Amino acid sequence: MAKIAVNIFRTSAAVAVFCLSGLSANAQSGSAERPPVEKVYDRHEDKIVLEITNDMWLNVPEGVDLRGFSPGAKVYLYSDYTFGESDVSFAWGLGVSVDNVHSNAEFIQESAEEGTVGDQILTPFSETYEYNKNKFVTTFIELPLELRYIKTGRNPFKLAAGFRVGYMISNHQKIIDTEGKRKYYDFDNMNRLRYGVSARLGVGMVQLTGFYSLVPLIESGKGSEDITAVSLGLSFTFIK
Repeated sequence: MAKIAVNIFRTSAAVAVFCLSGLSANAQSGSAERPPVEKVYDRHEDKIVLEITNDMWLNVPEGVDLRGFSPGAKVYLYSDYTFGESDVSFAWGLGVSVDNVHSNAEFIQESAEEGTVGDQILTPFSETYEYNKNKFVTTFIELPLELRYIKTGRNPFKLAAGFRVGYMISNHQKIIDTEGKRKYYDFDNMNRLRYGVSARLGVGMVQLTGFYSLVPLIESGKGSEDITAVSLGLSFTFIK
């Protein structure tokens, strides 16, 4: 009887081990079949936008040549409002735009009657004049607005169309020639208020950007009034 009992015990133990092994295998098989965990990315809100641009003028007078690359810098702080759970949002903010335009010309104010201001004319340098650098700099405080489409993801596709309104807080011309460095400030007849259209297009943290002013640089009827500011470059959005 004792031997029979021992055999029954051994058989039961073997069956139990076999069953437990099967359950463990099923459990492991079940866990392996679970779908992988997918990371959910927060939507980019582009709170800070930094732009490095090539600044230029359209409709310059005859004889005026612009340098191929005139680097400028812009920085904007935005607040982003998303329409529900969509990828579309509206953003508004505040920023500073510094435009630098290199050329072979300077603004010369025509003579006028005493107590009045003459026209501001963009005039090319003489061909015999030697200089190392010549640029005209304008600085604007701007209020940018953007309608955005930003796809959620790690490196999202971004498209933004906007409008900017700015006020010129300073302007100056910097010339470096054989006599040294000179700066001339606060030119007359400049349009202090500027507005225009903007756009950004890209993927992830880098986008192509552009701005076209709808207001000429010089006031109407007061000089070289057809000069229009345009900027093209890259924008960087390091902060979501």
